[in-house]
Amino acid sequence: MTPEYITKTLPSNFDEMVAAMLRCEQTKGQSVYQHGQSVCKYFLHLLDHINGGYSLDGWKLPDWFAGYADDLVSNIHDESIIREYTLYHDCGKPFCESDGRFPNHVEASTYVWSLVGGNEIVRRLIANDMVFHTATAEEIKHKMENEWSIKDACTLYLAALSEIHSNAKMFGGIESQSFKIKWKQLERRGKQICKHYFGILEVLK
Repeated sequence: MTPEYITKTLPSNFDEMVAAMLRCEQTKGQSVYQHGQSVCKYFLHLLDHINGGYSLDGWKLPDWFAGYADDLVSNIHDESIIREYTLYHDCGKPFCESDGRFPNHVEASTYVWSLVGGNEIVRRLIANDMVFHTATAEEIKHKMENEWSIKDACTLYLAALSEIHSNAKMFGGIESQSFKIKWKQLERRGKQICKHYFGILEVLK
């Protein structure tokens, strides 16, 4: 039975899903597919920066980030998984759209991705795409101890950090109050997962 949050005709295959993403406007002048492309690009730029090959102009990274960057990158999913996840993480938005909004878009995206036969690891990442943006410390602790692999946690965190920078202009820039609120949440939750998996650096004591 089709979930109640699905408001549009579902795709019968992968190509129909992509076509719907291209037609659906995420924000003015940017389709859902283009948003995925942007998040993917930002994620790869972040990896390049950590590996010493790209200057991150216009980014705001936590003070503790440099100390854990190599650990984070050493524990993420393969690049093919990252590309697929970041590009298609909002694949359900065209099918749950209502008056320009996307209620239950994570559930819709998880459902649609499974419907078209998408990769299971990517499905799990899509299902947790908003966790770092919204979860409490206790919720993150539960995820790390019971649901996530270390690769899931590190990939999801770097994707969340990439996404808020991809969307920064929409928020009003990295100095806007909206961006700062979202960034502060990620600063705290990122520190939490790094302490959990990699121990406490001097800067965090």
